[in-house]
Amino acid sequence: MVSVVVPLYNQEHYLDKCLRSICSQTYSNLEVIVVNDGSTDSSLTKANQWAERDGRVRVIDKPNGGVSLARRDGLLQAKGEIVAFVDSDDWLPLTAIESLVTLMLQHGADLVIGSTDKRLGLVTKHRVDKVYSFPYHQVVRQPELFDNYYLGFFRNNIFQVSMCARLYRKRVIEKAMAETDLFDKEVNMMGEDQFFNLKLFPYLQSMYRTDKTVYNYRYSGSTTRFNRNFPQLFVFADKRLDLLDQFGYEQGYQSLYAEYVACLYRFGRQLIAYNQADKQGVMDFFRKELDQRRLVPRLLEYYSQNNIQRKEVQLIADHDYEGMYWHANDMLQANRRSWKFRLRRRILKLMGKW
Repeated sequence: MVSVVVPLYNQEHYLDKCLRSICSQTYSNLEVIVVNDGSTDSSLTKANQWAERDGRVRVIDKPNGGVSLARRDGLLQAKGEIVAFVDSDDWLPLTAIESLVTLMLQHGADLVIGSTDKRLGLVTKHRVDKVYSFPYHQVVRQPELFDNYYLGFFRNNIFQVSMCARLYRKRVIEKAMAETDLFDKEVNMMGEDQFFNLKLFPYLQSMYRTDKTVYNYRYSGSTTRFNRNFPQLFVFADKRLDLLDQFGYEQGYQSLYAEYVACLYRFGRQLIAYNQADKQGVMDFFRKELDQRRLVPRLLEYYSQNNIQRKEVQLIADHDYEGMYWHANDMLQANRRSWKFRLRRRILKLMGKW
């Protein structure tokens, strides 16, 4: 049996298409666990209607706690030997699960990853994961899997970090859950997919990747809304540093440090762009974040020892918070002058989202 876990929060317009695509799969030995995470629209009603219509559908209703904990609660109720995750606004091609199960059984893999089509209205971008360098149609086993590919969680495009478009063997997840925190309240709305796979990866014995499209991702386009969950990525940075230390994985440090610096200034740009803080407020954010993050002294030591010169890092080393503000502001203005920003703004205006 394959257990399909569907976290649900306020997706009344898309849920029917999602569940129809799952229940219509050519692979029928399924259970579908819909976890309603405190929806305030008619999502729960629709989910219950599906449960009445198809005995394979079960609904768990819980207070809102975030997508990561919703997936956890669904997983704890799963009875299948294989687990899949599907977001409630996405949908599956008809043969998706059958294709992945066949590959998993044929190759004895703990994890099988398929390709994703990215959908924006009538526009489809096929196989958005094709840029990644993890090989197609090849089983990669330990220790090669860890030695060569753990780097994929540290700012390197090796494979997708999503929990969707793939199948997991549940026994591997159960072992990892017994020994580590696969789900974390501190990383629950940003980076939660990456956190789960990052913690699970050392427990995998084998992995297989196919170029067959097994998932349709509904892309809503760029947004003009401020992302309040973004700071969870900074907490995640410390947790990834701990894992690099735990496994002595030297390849990952430089990528992690570079990603942290990029995210730090990116959030500074968001604070400015969406008028969430004045100049002093942005400077206070930089000061508070850098003071509390365990990663920062290690980052500065690394850049100093390797004589890597970067303006944005030197500003951090000098505690020049005003300089950091102006650097973030300059980056924001440069982005607004780019043709990509102007094109995106025009599209959003046509869609009524600007």
